[in-house]
Amino acid sequence: MVTVDFIDNSSSPPILSYVVIAVRVEGGWLFVKHRERGGFEMPAGHPEPGESSEEAAVRELSEETGALNFIIEPVCYYCVDGHSGKKYGRLFYSEVDSLGEITDVDEIEGVRVFRRLPRKLSLPEVMTALFRKAQEHFRYIQR
Repeated sequence: MVTVDFIDNSSSPPILSYVVIAVRVEGGWLFVKHRERGGFEMPAGHPEPGESSEEAAVRELSEETGALNFIIEPVCYYCVDGHSGKKYGRLFYSEVDSLGEITDVDEIEGVRVFRRLPRKLSLPEVMTALFRKAQEHFRYIQR
């Protein structure tokens, strides 16, 4: 079983393995279709050595979606406890005005905008928990 726990932004976890970006565009949520895993997921990736989580999120968003004009902000840290132990990540929220070409074509098959969480997900437990957190954040900033 895989569990996802959220961590307040004020406490930084030891080492981040992932950044995930919840993306709003054209009135919906943008998901990428991963070539290897075969399902839809939010844009995500691993921070490179010496790269901050913010820099990694901007890079992954641009590479995986072709996002050109956007805002991006941190939402929270999270911990995934799964088959290979605990790993930490950081969830971001982005609003994208325009999309260009995907540069990470080895990993990403394409992008699609959904009104709600897609049915065919890669990593369903993780993507579902992070999507729900992103929806909460979106509703909060809409007030």
